[in-house]
Amino acid sequence: MSTLPESPTPTKTTTSTLTSQSQSQPDTIDMPKPTGLVMQIIVRRDLLNVHDWPIGPLLAQSAHASTAVLHKYRDHPDVKKYLEGEDGRGWEGMRKVVLEAPNDETLREIARKLDNLTNPISYHIWIEQPENTPTALALIPNKRPKQLKKILDEHCKLFE
Repeated sequence: MSTLPESPTPTKTTTSTLTSQSQSQPDTIDMPKPTGLVMQIIVRRDLLNVHDWPIGPLLAQSAHASTAVLHKYRDHPDVKKYLEGEDGRGWEGMRKVVLEAPNDETLREIARKLDNLTNPISYHIWIEQPENTPTALALIPNKRPKQLKKILDEHCKLFE
């Protein structure tokens, strides 16, 4: 089994590739150049606290929303840059932040405000089926413009 070095240098990282036969030895590679893009994923906190969802299914909702928004907007320049990066390895340097909204009403209010931005930012709300329940909202990768920061700061906090 490979382990990460105790104090990696800022420009190098250790990675391992899992093959169908065995795990290879770690390779030292150059870190991808940062794009400055961040994906925000907003999850409903009440699903955990009020509706007694287990944490695993709630985490799956954020994965569903983030995968869906990347697929839905795969041709958007910021999504391409997020996935490809400056050097073709953007996926190795992806940045995400998971936020919480208190409930469904707040999630919908955030969506309304995103739609009304001067420069709207694309997003996807994941609706869990068959319950038809909105569970998470994922925004396309962005540089967190001031208008977006204001909306997120007003309605969300870091998921804890």
